[in-house]
Amino acid sequence: MRNAILAQSITRQNVGNALRLMRHECRYNAAEVTALNKAGLELEASPWQYDGEMLVITSRTNGNTRYTITFSGCDCKAGQHGRRCWHMAAFLLIQRAAQLALTPVKPRMSDAEYERVLALCDEI
Repeated sequence: MRNAILAQSITRQNVGNALRLMRHECRYNAAEVTALNKAGLELEASPWQYDGEMLVITSRTNGNTRYTITFSGCDCKAGQHGRRCWHMAAFLLIQRAAQLALTPVKPRMSDAEYERVLALCDEI
């Protein structure tokens, strides 16, 4: 049940936020950034399913082919040869988006609360 809730909680906003974070984390690795960018585009354009542990995504070049990606790897040609593919980047992106979806949003302070905290800091 938890995986179903997890998969349903992924939104475009979560994916966008995850993409932004992951791009920043690997900003010095051009190949990783390229894979993430492609993954972001393909998740938007290609049909995919995620159950919390496995991502199944339709091939970009052949609509009859689907790739299965797990933490173990991807069953595409690159993945079978141990190379990193955009499918794996998409899987990691969806994983991060799911993580963000389950992270409670910290409520913002009201202006009155902020002023109160500032006054307390001034007293110290």
